Amino acid sequence: MFPFNVLADVNTLQLRVSDSVSIYSEKAYRREQGTFFEAVGNVVISSGDDTLYGEKASLNTKTGHVQIEGSVRYIGKSITVYGSKIVYNMYSQSLEMYNAQMITPEFSIIASKLIKKSQDEYQAIEAEFTTCRDCTESWQIYGKKVEIELNQYVQIHHALVKVKGIDVLYLPYIALPIKNKRESGVLFPKVSTRNSEGVQYEQPFYWAIDQDKDFTFTPTFLSQRGYGLDLEYRHVLSEKSWFEFSNKMVQDLIYLPEKLTDDTSETSYFRHFWEFESHQQWSHSLTQHLHILGSKDLDFFRDYSYFTEDYLRRTDYGLDMFLEKRFQEYSLGLEVDYKRNILFSDTEEFDTNYVQTLPSVYFSMLPKMIWQTNEDYFYKLSYGLDGDFSTFKQNKQKEDQFLRNAHRLDLTPYLDLNILNKGPFILKSKYKVDYQEYTFLDDENKRFFKESGLVSTEVSFTIDKIFGLAYEEVYDSSELAEEDLERISDKTNKKDNVLNSTIIGDLPGIESIYTKEKIDVKRNSYRHSQEFKFIHHQLVHGKEHGNETFNEQIKNEEGWFDYRDAITEDLLTLNSDEARIKIPLKNTLEFQWNNVLVKKTARRFRYNVDEKYLKDNFEYKQLGFFNISQGFLMDGSQESDQIEDKLTRLYLHSGYQASSWNLSLKDYFIHQSGNHILSFSGQKNFDRLSFLTQYNLNTFSNSSLKTLKIGTQFRPFDVLGFSILKEHDLDSDENISSIYQMDFMPHNNCWILNLNYKENIVEKRFGFKFRFNFGNEEFKEYRNNFFSFNRLGK
Repeated sequence: MFPFNVLADVNTLQLRVSDSVSIYSEKAYRREQGTFFEAVGNVVISSGDDTLYGEKASLNTKTGHVQIEGSVRYIGKSITVYGSKIVYNMYSQSLEMYNAQMITPEFSIIASKLIKKSQDEYQAIEAEFTTCRDCTESWQIYGKKVEIELNQYVQIHHALVKVKGIDVLYLPYIALPIKNKRESGVLFPKVSTRNSEGVQYEQPFYWAIDQDKDFTFTPTFLSQRGYGLDLEYRHVLSEKSWFEFSNKMVQDLIYLPEKLTDDTSETSYFRHFWEFESHQQWSHSLTQHLHILGSKDLDFFRDYSYFTEDYLRRTDYGLDMFLEKRFQEYSLGLEVDYKRNILFSDTEEFDTNYVQTLPSVYFSMLPKMIWQTNEDYFYKLSYGLDGDFSTFKQNKQKEDQFLRNAHRLDLTPYLDLNILNKGPFILKSKYKVDYQEYTFLDDENKRFFKESGLVSTEVSFTIDKIFGLAYEEVYDSSELAEEDLERISDKTNKKDNVLNSTIIGDLPGIESIYTKEKIDVKRNSYRHSQEFKFIHHQLVHGKEHGNETFNEQIKNEEGWFDYRDAITEDLLTLNSDEARIKIPLKNTLEFQWNNVLVKKTARRFRYNVDEKYLKDNFEYKQLGFFNISQGFLMDGSQESDQIEDKLTRLYLHSGYQASSWNLSLKDYFIHQSGNHILSFSGQKNFDRLSFLTQYNLNTFSNSSLKTLKIGTQFRPFDVLGFSILKEHDLDSDENISSIYQMDFMPHNNCWILNLNYKENIVEKRFGFKFRFNFGNEEFKEYRNNFFSFNRLGK
């Protein structure tokens, strides 16, 4: 308010042209009976929502023509423009500024001439555009002509991209959004290099068809490989229904089927990869999802792994579809899989022996109560049923192979009995039947049946201990000594805050403590919960009969359609990782010890929001867990009486997550052979340094695995960061993949330069990217989450 007070003291109202136009200045002159008016000294012209400033102004009252000179300034609704001269018309609202600089919260433009075409539209001649606020020399885009529509977009003709004053890229036209709404235009190009194949250039063009759909087509130049085109179409049908299609096409000058070298071929070979995905939420109870992947040749995944790695999740690809209808008491669904086997010798042909699921119909019934009481004993009895009907089929059967063409009916009825619920003790029992019936399409003996009955009886009790009390309290700063405040501040900055040895909580930083008379203290509480379980698994009956060929086939994992084909009684003897990690169910006593540590934090009371005061007073976060499961065989089938021969696998699963630590461990240990199936991951963050390690181990000879992934991220300065991530096969002493990356992130928060080198078994690829800040969330996330290893190579 101070500058306006000064003007009010020295300026006077010299002329009121209309109710909306007033001119203030230190001095004013009139001539030709007031037709021409001249104001001198701290001139202020107010015209509606617009205000103009300058040292000298000349006005023609008949035409409304105004010329302002000397440190001129124009202030509109959401912009400020500085310049050397303004030519303005009070009646038409037209405005021209020379040597102008336009400043908005989103961007700034420097132009030799700026023309106001309407309230929100401007045209700049010989102008430079940038989103940088603190350092406009960081990067700019120069254009012969720049069209600006506030809160919409900027269109730049004959654009020249400059970084630190150096010309780096010419574009005949580019449109940049300065709004949240999507807009058609030329997007920023992508440049990278790969092995000996040279530079790859991609130029995306974006078409915002309307609010619900858009289309992006990207011509690509692949240097030695030739040229191609990427397409993407997206369509939103409703809030929860949509579909999208993407396609990559390449006229490849190197590839030919069965060709192993990277030298140029004598001809071009057309290759393509496409994806279609849709989701339909027809109602609250009816959902459908469809996902299809396709390609002309299987080698596409090898040659263009940078494009396909986000799509490929298994060793096959193709059609995935499900449709589910939920009723009040049960649900019914349909699943269809039709896949192409990637591990097939002929890259252009379809593996006709690959087993497809066409289709699978599943259903699940909510538990139905037989009785339920308020007593502590035998208080609830319920039953239910789950099942599915699946068709497995090959396109072409291969002789002398497993039976692969069949219908399977899979039913699982169950009965639950809650026997005791007294204090921390719970006793319950469950009886279920696994029933499978197979009908074969290509064998004389058409049928096979297997069923098993399992009783699981569980007794459990829990022990909880709570540390501290979660609430907020207000302290008077005079109640705390200075040394206590300093000690509190040190702990506060580390985000694991305590007031003293008897208080669990956090306080504001020391800088704000000294400026407040009242200090808000947020105290946390912690809950350690232990659950002890003893579960007895008893296989009470089991039988298989029918097709003997299939009976022998499913005794090995290779003969299954999926895990449901396994014979329950034989699980302990199977050489399958999926069977090794499970508890045998024949006659086994399992002990579980489950621990969890939960943090409870008091929220700020929201008195002015209805129904928030009592319901949402606290937040809960799981900090860590530690679980152990061990089984003991009781069927007496072991030849040895030693304890270790009666033990099943030992399962240990633990994790811990805090402000700077993230640890996870999962281990299956087989006592008899001493083998492990183990995975461990850990990450530790410091102020400017982060370490990551992942270790995977499988010591079984038929599925041996020993890999180590290590990485570090180092940010010595705010503007510079280095990252390394390597994965190594310890058995073969070979590199699986390596990523080396550098990020240059200037303080101006305008752009990021990313350099990375990626090497794996398939390729060596060097990439460099400029990421510009156009106010998008992706830029903020990339910059703020530097210590995230998931960003590497992106």
